[in-house]
Amino acid sequence: MSKRIAVVGAGVGGLSAAARLAHDGYEVDVWEKLPQCGGRASLLAEKGFRIDMGPSFVLMPGFYKEVFDYCGEEMADYLDLRALETHYRIFYPDGTRLNVYGDPERTKAELERIEPGSARGYDAFIAETARIYRDVEPLLYKCFTLKDLANPALWPLVTKLRVWENVWQLACRYFQDERLRYAFVFEAMFIGVSPFQAPAFYSIITYADQVQKVLHSMGGMYQIPLALERMAAKFGAKFHYGAEVKGLRGDGDGVVLDFGKDQFRADRAVVNADYAHTQGDLLQRRLPHWKHSCSVFLIYWGLKRKVEGLEHHNLFFSGDLPRNMAEIFDRKVIPADPSFYIHVPTVTDPSLAPEGKDILYVLIPVSNLDGSADDIHAHEQRLRQLVVDKVKQVCGVDVNELIEVERTFYPQDFVGRYNVKYGATFGLAHSLLQSAFFRPANLDARIKGLYYTGASTQPGGGLPVVMASSRIVADLINGKG
Repeated sequence: MSKRIAVVGAGVGGLSAAARLAHDGYEVDVWEKLPQCGGRASLLAEKGFRIDMGPSFVLMPGFYKEVFDYCGEEMADYLDLRALETHYRIFYPDGTRLNVYGDPERTKAELERIEPGSARGYDAFIAETARIYRDVEPLLYKCFTLKDLANPALWPLVTKLRVWENVWQLACRYFQDERLRYAFVFEAMFIGVSPFQAPAFYSIITYADQVQKVLHSMGGMYQIPLALERMAAKFGAKFHYGAEVKGLRGDGDGVVLDFGKDQFRADRAVVNADYAHTQGDLLQRRLPHWKHSCSVFLIYWGLKRKVEGLEHHNLFFSGDLPRNMAEIFDRKVIPADPSFYIHVPTVTDPSLAPEGKDILYVLIPVSNLDGSADDIHAHEQRLRQLVVDKVKQVCGVDVNELIEVERTFYPQDFVGRYNVKYGATFGLAHSLLQSAFFRPANLDARIKGLYYTGASTQPGGGLPVVMASSRIVADLINGKG
C-alpha cells in the first residue's frame, strides 16, 4: 500500500479526506495556503463577535455523520448540531411574510394563508422530491465517467430524475401562487445557479431542508472544519499552514507538490483547491469553456444590540426574480433590485456575540468575474443601503446606528483569498452538462495518483456532498471505487 498522501487545501473536502485516509493508516500531510483550516468556511473574529464567513446552513446531517462513522468516531463528541424550529422566514416585496417550520403541519398552515389548497400541493411536491432524493442519494458516493453513459442500467435515470426539467418548472406543477413557487426554488441559489436553469433533480436540496430539517452547529459553522481537523489529527494527519502549493506534476507513481523554493513528493495527492485553479494554474493546462457559478457580495455586521423581527435564516425576494436572475447569469450586471439573504445565528446561538449583541451576515448574489459588465465597488453603497432600508422596513431599526463591527467581502476576494476562478463562490455551475457524468471526475485522467475533492468535482457543491466527494476519493485510493 502506498503510504504517503498529500492533501492540498484544508477546506471541508480536504479535511474530510485527510481524516478518512489517516484513519485508514496512511501518512497524511495537509498543505494549506491560509494560516488556519476551513477554506471558504472561514471565521471572522473581532471585538467578541465570531462571524462565520461562508456556509451558514447544516443540511443533510446524514452526510456529516457518515464521515465520523467512517472513522469510528461519534459525531456528538465533536459537534453539537441543533435543529431549528423555524427553518427560515421569507419577506416578499408586497409585504407578505412566510415562515417555513421544521413541523410540516405548521408550514402547510402558512402556505394556506397565501394559497388556499396549497397544502395538498406541498404534500405532492414533497412526495416527488423525496422520490428524486431516493434515486439521487446512492449516486452521490460514486465517481462517474463518460464511459458510464454506455451503461444501460443508468439510462432510466434520465426520465426518473427529470433531467430536461428545471426546478422552477417542477415547482410550477404543485403551486399556483408565484410567491410559493419562489419559496420552493430559491435553494438553487445555495449552489450558485438560477432556479430557472438548475435541473429539477437539484430539488433534493429543497427536500432536505423541508424533511431532513435545518440545523445549526453550536459555536458556529466554523466548528465543523475544526472538528474534522481534530479528528484527522487524532489519527496522525500533519497540518502545514501558510504553505501555498504553486504547482503539481506527476513523478512516476507519485505526485510532486511545488512550493516555489521547496518540493514535497507523495505517493498520492488529494487536491481540495478550486478545480479550475488547479487545472489552469497548478497543472498549467488549457481550460475548457466551463460555466461557473455566480459570486456573492457579503457584508458582516456586529451590532450593539439585538434586532427583533428576523429569524435565524431570512430571505428577501426581489420584486422581479426573473429579471434579478437574468442580470446575474445572463447580462452579467449588478442587480438593480437584488434578492438577498440575512443570517442571524445569534437567534439560536447567543455565544457568538458579546452578551445582548447581534450578528447579521448579509449575502447578495452577484455575477462572477467572467465577462462581468460591472464593478461591484461602484454599486456597493447602493446595495448596502438597500439592505439597511429593507431591515428598517421589517424591523423598525436603522442598522447604521447599531454597527460596532462591519466587514465586507467581494467577488475579487474569493480569487485573492481562496484562489477561486472568477470569484465563482460555488465553483463550476451545476448545469445539466456539468452534473454527474459530465462533471469533473474525482481522479485525474493523466497523472496517476492525483485525486480531487471539493465543490467543482463530483458529486457537486455544498458541504454535505463535498464530504461525499471525500468518501469517493478514499474509496478510489483504497481500491473500492
